[in-house]
Amino acid sequence: MPVSALRTSAWAAALIGLPAAAQAAGMPQFDIASFPSQIFWLVVSFAVLYAIMATLVLPRIGSTVEARERKIQADLDAAQQANDAARTTAAAQDKALAEARGRAEAVIRAASDAATAETSAQMHAVGSRLAADITAAERRIGEQQNQAMTGLTGMAAEIASAILGKLVGSADGAQVARAVDEAAKAGKR
Repeated sequence: MPVSALRTSAWAAALIGLPAAAQAAGMPQFDIASFPSQIFWLVVSFAVLYAIMATLVLPRIGSTVEARERKIQADLDAAQQANDAARTTAAAQDKALAEARGRAEAVIRAASDAATAETSAQMHAVGSRLAADITAAERRIGEQQNQAMTGLTGMAAEIASAILGKLVGSADGAQVARAVDEAAKAGKR
């Protein structure tokens, strides 16, 4: 060690008041003569620090930990209650939805049945009206056919009388009309 470093450490030791024997021995904590005082101050420092920790710091830490545990438990309880409420609400909503679907199906079924009944009634009315129209049309066609046949029979009798008159010379109109009527009746069969 250089001489200047020794002078500086001796000067620093004199400043802090170390005895000359401690300065000569080296490190004072290893001086056996100072062990009892070092142990005394160690116990006193430990006791003071323990008292401060036990009375001031640890109760605050303990109360903070307990408050945190209470808050966490309260949050867990609130979350469980919210979960239960949500499940209850979901079950009620599912039930209401199922009931609404059932009512909707009943309304749809009733509307479908009503529409089917109305359509059936309208089809029946249209069918009855068409049947009446068809019957009336057939009757008119029959009348017109009879009128046409009557007119045709009369014309056929005139034509036959005229042809017989030219071929034979004279023809009995009543006899020709009867023959044409019998031929027309035979043609209808």
